[in-house]
Amino acid sequence: MTLADPEADAATLRGACEQVLALGMRTERLIDALLTLATGERGIERREPCDLADLAARAVQALGEVAASRGIHLEAKLDPAPADGDPRLVESLIANLADNALCYNVPGGWAEISTVTSGGRAVVSVRNTGPAIPPGEVDRLFQPFQRLGTERVQRTGGHGLGLAIVSAIADAHGASVTARAREGGGLDVTVSFRSEER
Repeated sequence: MTLADPEADAATLRGACEQVLALGMRTERLIDALLTLATGERGIERREPCDLADLAARAVQALGEVAASRGIHLEAKLDPAPADGDPRLVESLIANLADNALCYNVPGGWAEISTVTSGGRAVVSVRNTGPAIPPGEVDRLFQPFQRLGTERVQRTGGHGLGLAIVSAIADAHGASVTARAREGGGLDVTVSFRSEER
């Protein structure tokens, strides 16, 4: 439409190009998310040692500026948590949990990522403040394309795939996922992997 407008100037054309670029980036993120979801649902072909603490540290580093720009305090408590699995997929699981904790938060809120070994399991937990979530709706958030209400929709340009990806990757690893709505708003999610076999 902009190209067909004989009165379009350079600023108008630049604006149209920026909109196309933004749309392309959103489409690329959606395709990446769908591919990750499909990979997680397919399962993993081989396992190798990885440490949840190292993978979580990368997620915290990658999202530090995002948290600061949104006025969210991001904290990490990372104790060694050796696990057995596909490091690339496990890193994607942690990154999706962390991104979800920032996207669905409140100004001045906080998010915490922690790793630990407990009972012979490698555990990663992500907690955050955020909008209130009815306890009966928590499980639905782990289904593809599911979000709650307009408040969650307006805070992100996502597609409701982050927690579905978490669930698929956890299933592929035989890991357990527990989630509960926090009193006052937000979510606590814990994923427990089998520890690295030594």
